[in-house]
Amino acid sequence: MIYTDIHEITTLTQYFYPHQGATSQLMTDLAKGLSSRRYSVNIFTGTPAEQTIPESLNQININRAFSPIKSSISIYSKLASSIFFLLGALWYVIFSVPRNKPLLIASNPPYAGVLGICFKIIHRGKYYFLVQDIFPESAAMSGIIKANSIFYKFLSKLIYLTYKYSECIIVLSTSMQEFLEKKYPDLKLKIKVIENWAIEDIPTVSKQENRFAQQHKLDKIFTVLYSGNLGRLHDIETITEAAIILKNDPIKFVFIGDGAKTKIVRQAIDTHNLKNIILLPYQPRESLSLSLTACDISLVSLIPGAESIVAPSKLYGMLAAGRGIISISLPNSYIDQLLTNSNCGINVPPHNPEYLADIIRKLQSDEERVKLMGERARKLYEDKYTFHRALGEYEHILFS
Repeated sequence: MIYTDIHEITTLTQYFYPHQGATSQLMTDLAKGLSSRRYSVNIFTGTPAEQTIPESLNQININRAFSPIKSSISIYSKLASSIFFLLGALWYVIFSVPRNKPLLIASNPPYAGVLGICFKIIHRGKYYFLVQDIFPESAAMSGIIKANSIFYKFLSKLIYLTYKYSECIIVLSTSMQEFLEKKYPDLKLKIKVIENWAIEDIPTVSKQENRFAQQHKLDKIFTVLYSGNLGRLHDIETITEAAIILKNDPIKFVFIGDGAKTKIVRQAIDTHNLKNIILLPYQPRESLSLSLTACDISLVSLIPGAESIVAPSKLYGMLAAGRGIISISLPNSYIDQLLTNSNCGINVPPHNPEYLADIIRKLQSDEERVKLMGERARKLYEDKYTFHRALGEYEHILFS
């Protein structure tokens, strides 16, 4: 099906500008990118905690669900907020979404795909499902629900129907694609990979000239950065244990972000009186080009098995920043292969803080290797992971 007249698209996503999370910023980028290519873009989203809530952005029409719930990392507040979003989005789908135009649904919340089924039944419309993480496996791995429980099986069936009736299932990595193809072989032809991008055009600034690094006294010490969600699927424990091992070395660990495992970082700082860890909140988007380059090496981490069900968006910002990467993931994971094949990073198996500490020590004493890793990271980003590449792939899937 080729859409005629003005190309118009509606996107349902619980998180959108001015929310500061990675999903919000990526969905905002996508909407702005499509708008810049003369598409008419409608957004239905949740209500953030911020006081100033714009109703338009770059000619994008923004509609918001009512919610009295403030942003929180609590599971219960997240659930309540998602319910308010779904109720508002259902009303919007029934009465406001053009029936002959594409509907893109982001999997936040993961069961938002039921809105696509409603759209298909009521309007015979076509919807596309963007899978941020594979559900309910991600919830089970996070310990939120029990694997193979009755509720788990119900959610699995619901998600399958969401996939089945969609025009296309968009996933963020080849590992996610392989997982779904193995689980749902009948849907293989529907599954497409569009990898994420850096959420900011990041110039490669040296750390010594970086105002953010200077502000936090990082410009004269070897710095290891973890920037992003400190969530349940991320192996934060290995990083903090490595920091304990290296507490007397001239090495600084910087955590920027928030999430369910933030308390693990705070506990390590307090229990071991660590002076080599700095914990900072999420930085404004306009500061990302400075915060992501205020280091010598970046970290990305996943608990065992998570590499098949999620794709950490922070990876692309690290590549764009021109910094070498240490990944904590299972051997031969897609992240391991990406870093190894491009020689821009090193993979460390999960739950091995001694090995991680040893790798960091070796890099701290090998300035030339760190520099080369960073240069290769930037080249890999420019060759394969720019926003314009991803935008073209979305445009092709949604409008042809």
